[in-house]
Amino acid sequence: MSPLAKLQNPNDLIDDLNFFGGGKTIITSQDFLGGKVTAIFGGGEYDLTRAKLSRQGAVIDTVNIFGGNTFLIPRDWEVKVEVASIFGGFSDKRLIQPSEAQSSGILLIKGFSLFGGGEVKNI
Repeated sequence: MSPLAKLQNPNDLIDDLNFFGGGKTIITSQDFLGGKVTAIFGGGEYDLTRAKLSRQGAVIDTVNIFGGNTFLIPRDWEVKVEVASIFGGFSDKRLIQPSEAQSSGILLIKGFSLFGGGEVKNI
């Protein structure tokens, strides 16, 4: 199997659009690479608590316009948020315990929010 074919596994990528609506998606990939999510006058919730990051980490591109997205993340993932916001916001609301300093990988969430936003949290 070529490396390119591996990247095209649909279970390892998110590609979601919520337009005047929304929903909940549970990701169970054992080699999660990231993807893109867009919310326009809607939103989505993405449960990644059963997923495992790929060795190189993962990148999620997010666009929120009058809408937003919520990402539920495992406690052992390191998350970096690089979302530019205009009249909106994107926040990291995870509760991190000091004993959970051992990271299993890095998830980068980057993108843009206009009159919308999102949040990262864990359970």
